[in-house]
Amino acid sequence: MTKYSKRIFFVTLCLFLAACAAPQTRAPAGDRSVTPKQIAEQNQSIGASPVEWGGVIMELRNLKSSSELEVIAYPLQENGKPDLDASPTGRFIAVTPGYLESVDYSKGRQVTISGPVSEIRTGKVGEADYQFPVIKTDDAHLWPKAVARDTKPRIHFGIGVGSGGYSRGGVGIGVGF
Repeated sequence: MTKYSKRIFFVTLCLFLAACAAPQTRAPAGDRSVTPKQIAEQNQSIGASPVEWGGVIMELRNLKSSSELEVIAYPLQENGKPDLDASPTGRFIAVTPGYLESVDYSKGRQVTISGPVSEIRTGKVGEADYQFPVIKTDDAHLWPKAVARDTKPRIHFGIGVGSGGYSRGGVGIGVGF
């Protein structure tokens, strides 16, 4: 191998190894083991200990000096994102100081919230009474919107011919999905 080709090989190897790096994980900002449903059934706040819950936004209410998010909770994945393939674990309300933009925090968006449970509030889900744990928000992470994938199959064909340099050359046919 020439000196130049060794450098190219080394740089390519480094790029491939970097592509194999593990995805970043997010350290939990609170207790994930207790669920909103469990807190509501106990009918008590858990004090100053923060919890970290996430889920899907159902409603945003902008009040005079704060905003309230009503969220259907789901278990969190290791990175803190709600696992929508799992069963819901209750509902909760997250109170955030200031104004939240309703376009950003719209119904159906995924969010992860951390902070202490400050109270249990009685409310309604449809016509049913419901006990909502209320989190005083320390941190809120709004997850990016899911990108809709094209449902049409994408199949690509390619044909190539090469001289091969010092070798006899070659012909190739490729199919990609």
